[in-house]
Amino acid sequence: SKVILRPHQMRAVERVVRRAEETDKRRGLIWHTQGSGKTYTMIVAAKQIIENPNFENPTVLMLVDRNELEAQLFRNLAECGITHCEVAASKRHLQELLASDRRGLIVSMVHKFDDIPADINTRDSIFVLVDEAHRTTGGDLGNYLMGALPNATYIGFTGTPIDKTAYGRGTFKVFGTDDPQGYLDKYGIAESIEDGTTVPLHYTLAPNDLRVDRETLEREFLSLAEAEGVSDIEELNKILERAVTLRTMLKKPERVARVAQYVAEHFQEFIEPMGYKAFLVAVDREACALYKDALDQHLPPEYSRVVYSPFHHDKPELRRYHLSDDEEKRVRRAFRRPDELPKILIVTEKLLTGFDAPILYCMYLDKPMRDHVLLQAIARVNRPYEDEEGRRKPAGFVLDFVGIF
Repeated sequence: SKVILRPHQMRAVERVVRRAEETDKRRGLIWHTQGSGKTYTMIVAAKQIIENPNFENPTVLMLVDRNELEAQLFRNLAECGITHCEVAASKRHLQELLASDRRGLIVSMVHKFDDIPADINTRDSIFVLVDEAHRTTGGDLGNYLMGALPNATYIGFTGTPIDKTAYGRGTFKVFGTDDPQGYLDKYGIAESIEDGTTVPLHYTLAPNDLRVDRETLEREFLSLAEAEGVSDIEELNKILERAVTLRTMLKKPERVARVAQYVAEHFQEFIEPMGYKAFLVAVDREACALYKDALDQHLPPEYSRVVYSPFHHDKPELRRYHLSDDEEKRVRRAFRRPDELPKILIVTEKLLTGFDAPILYCMYLDKPMRDHVLLQAIARVNRPYEDEEGRRKPAGFVLDFVGIF
């Protein structure tokens, strides 16, 4: 197969397979920093379990986040030599697959376990690999999952230092019980930078007069996010929907105009000459459209594209930037290439998880974020990159217009 695993990935795969063989231990947590190839580690572990004669025709269930179940995952599977897997199309389909004792690899989104009956399959040669484990195990979902397959082995994968938050502690409770430190394998940020798996991140605060009012940020966002925990972008957006004053401040026309001018000048002076590209992360879809119009005052329109999810009932000003699936694929592909436009993607939710573009160097952050969502978003810029002249990307760069850091 085309995929060569790095040492930290091989070590984790070996540990997962060994844990699968242990009859007295049925849990494990793999904690590998964002951008260190977690998906490949998971796929190769699945493949080795399926091909291992000791397991006598096992079932491996790979649970992924709803954002990740895209072409990328299937490309990764094919690269690792897995050409056949069942994808659970619905809750009912998943229940049928499990009840009918299907063997081999099943891929499903986590939320399809909602309301699944207990004890749907009590075999012990079932191995459940859970991606972004910190999101899944909170509350009912984890209970349904473990109730449905009571004798399965569960291995969680996460890219976030999860012990810092309340939902993180839950992840340790669920997956970490069989290991003294709480994890089966750990590969941290410092280690991955040292190995050159990822590049360091540098942060700068935008000038004071461009940032939002601190008290409003505290009151409408930080205190709520602290209390409620933000484990995924949907939760983040729910909090931001209630932060009416904060969103209004962020989208004030004169502020948007000034931030856009600053971004355009910064990009032309520091980013473009090095041949790199950038994300502008806006608070919501309306803000994306506003920033696009404002950036076009300073840069050629083809320099930037907006990528967000289209909705049927969108107003005309949001409709203008709707992309078909094919157009979006084209934009993603072109963005990854040094000699093609666009150079800047304006986003708010899409592409903030699971999108890899090593040429992406700078993130202009104008959306309040916290916790896992923040770490996952800024990890978009931490991929190593080398251009045709052999120049290496020294670091990733985040320019913060909100005052999160």
